[in-house]
Amino acid sequence: MPKFPFLFYCCACGQPNELKPDVPLAPNIKPLNVECSNCGDKTHVILSACPKCKNAFQFFLSDLDFPEEMKRLAETYVKLIAGIRDSLSDHIAEFNVPVPKRWTHLLECNCGHQYNVEIPLPQLD
Repeated sequence: MPKFPFLFYCCACGQPNELKPDVPLAPNIKPLNVECSNCGDKTHVILSACPKCKNAFQFFLSDLDFPEEMKRLAETYVKLIAGIRDSLSDHIAEFNVPVPKRWTHLLECNCGHQYNVEIPLPQLD
């Protein structure tokens, strides 16, 4: 994984904070919890580097742990579908609901390469 210098300013106090995290190549992502060195405010960051040039990375900032929230939401959906399937097992021989295997997002690097980043999602048994 390449390392990239990353300077961000705290949303709460404006303090500059510098990191040099390992950043995975897309489609992989790395969630990172960042804490301001001045005020302690915490921010969630998602990082992923361009798989073609390996010289640039994209990031998303959020107050939520976005990958974890996506997995929890998908897990709830899968449990709901499994419950419906199980409750209908005496009445219906086959019950299929398509469930996405991953959440994807299209990005474009400064080098011009377009690529997807992905978060794997829970699946039905």
